[in-house]
Amino acid sequence: SRRAHGTELWGAMMAAAKYAHDDAGEAERPMRVCAEAGRKCVRNIQLYPVLSIEWIALVDSLKQLTRLVQLEGRMPANTKVSEAAGRNTDSEGTLWDQEAHENAIRILVEEAKVNLCLRMMNDYKRWSYQTPEAKKPALDKAIETWGSNCDHQIEEKMKQFEESLGILLWRAFVHVETLQLMDIPLLIDHCAMVFENSRDIEGSLNTKLQPTLVLYYFASLMKHAENLNNSELLGKAREVGLMRLATDHFLHYQDQFSKDDEVITVVAEAFAAMADNEDYRTSWEDFFRDEDEKRRFLELEDKLVAVYLKDVPDGKKTIRPLLDLLKTIRRTIR
Repeated sequence: SRRAHGTELWGAMMAAAKYAHDDAGEAERPMRVCAEAGRKCVRNIQLYPVLSIEWIALVDSLKQLTRLVQLEGRMPANTKVSEAAGRNTDSEGTLWDQEAHENAIRILVEEAKVNLCLRMMNDYKRWSYQTPEAKKPALDKAIETWGSNCDHQIEEKMKQFEESLGILLWRAFVHVETLQLMDIPLLIDHCAMVFENSRDIEGSLNTKLQPTLVLYYFASLMKHAENLNNSELLGKAREVGLMRLATDHFLHYQDQFSKDDEVITVVAEAFAAMADNEDYRTSWEDFFRDEDEKRRFLELEDKLVAVYLKDVPDGKKTIRPLLDLLKTIRRTIR
């Protein structure tokens, strides 16, 4: 059962954590057990109607996989992989030969579940943006199943679903080999949909939910675009106005994002990668509909670049393409 698989994974994770700071060889056995339990959780992943019994049961598997990702992030690097024959020593490696432990993400890719996970998230967010009247049948059915006083539990399950699945997608999209297997137009559409529907969030943003994490997805697309179908990716991004939407989204929540060094770095490097894209450089004006959009983009100079360079004083080299693009745009404004 899903619950049994979750318990098995949790036990394996605890065993692996015990060895996390010991010799890497000693940690291998519990991590193997952990990976196998994780594979069972991954195989539970299916597309179910939002808030159905199966959908709610699936949340536990997603939570366990996210915990595995977090645990593996604390594991000591496996330096032995650098000695592997045929490994490209100029890169950090792939999911299969890198020093970092990312079994959960590797399993998601091997089991061909990442596209499915994106479809699940897209379906959920599309549902969540509907009117209360449109969402009522699913909510009523869940209340009928779980009891009349379960509103809080249902809200919590929805939050856990979005957080857990969102983090799994973020960690998967870091790797170009994952993106090469993805439905890139759907990923672009998903980012655009979240950007467009996140204008009126009250209070502080939860950094584990989609309004923040789509900035990381956008960054992965920009960073790896030239190793994907670059012309198709940029064409789709231009069609939906992805760069404009990402700019507006960042600027709208800039006061909150500016307090998070990681978000600032991710967004600055995302726009720098975009500006450094050879196809973008030769057609950048096509991505702006008018001078107002150019002026809006120039606001990034004070609200993103200045904040980034304050945190990373020697970061000019890293974001040089973005600095050059801002200068070029400024010269074209009358």
